[in-house]
Amino acid sequence: MRENQGIPVYGVLFLAAVGLILAAVGCVSSGDVDARIDRAVATAVASSTTPDLNRIYRETRASVFYIDPADGQHGTGWLLEPGVIVTVAHVVSGRTQVIVRQATAPTFVADVVGLDERRDVALLRYDTDNAGLEPDARPLPLEDAGIDDVATTLLALGYSSSGVKREGTVGSPKANSGILSQITNFGPDSYGRNLEMDAAIDPGDSGGPVLNGAGEVIGMIRAAARRSEGGATVVGTFYAVHADEIRVALEEMAPR
Repeated sequence: MRENQGIPVYGVLFLAAVGLILAAVGCVSSGDVDARIDRAVATAVASSTTPDLNRIYRETRASVFYIDPADGQHGTGWLLEPGVIVTVAHVVSGRTQVIVRQATAPTFVADVVGLDERRDVALLRYDTDNAGLEPDARPLPLEDAGIDDVATTLLALGYSSSGVKREGTVGSPKANSGILSQITNFGPDSYGRNLEMDAAIDPGDSGGPVLNGAGEVIGMIRAAARRSEGGATVVGTFYAVHADEIRVALEEMAPR
């Protein structure tokens, strides 16, 4: 707790001194000084809880994969649990198998075992005995996002700018940060709930995880908006499949 004493103590000393001087001329009451101190402490606490995006990136990047359907296009996927990778349906549609590339570890093959094209969610499975993942790869937990999370920081990871190296590896995914702008519901017949965000994404990022300040998956990169409902050009608006839609899709794909 010692490291937290600097700001409050400094604030008390400084504001108390000002309070004494101004009180002498009848300008500020002790209650006003206390209110200022409370605001200073609240500001210090808020700044101390700002997400460490670099730490989140370092802890999650090994769990993000380059999904290669071998048709000239590619996307991104992420590790849900050992043997299971999640990506978007439009990246693997029409395929029964895809190549999974990693930052530095060898490539491996995954089977497309589930496809929900309405929600744009796909489920991949791979043989854990034959696939050697990056040493730091770990499952990424699914969390939720609601209206109270709007205007909070998020981090989107994807492979839009990575080329395949001679040995088949692709390096680390790209990181894009932004805020959750809104939660949009396209309806039960068209993608369902989506996160609307300003974290810039590009072709190849599709299927990458969207992480909250705790490093949990709250969505999956899906698309960039080009036109509004009125036909106007849209700049800086991007969509991600909401975690709830991912969860429902995976439950429906699970073997009975």
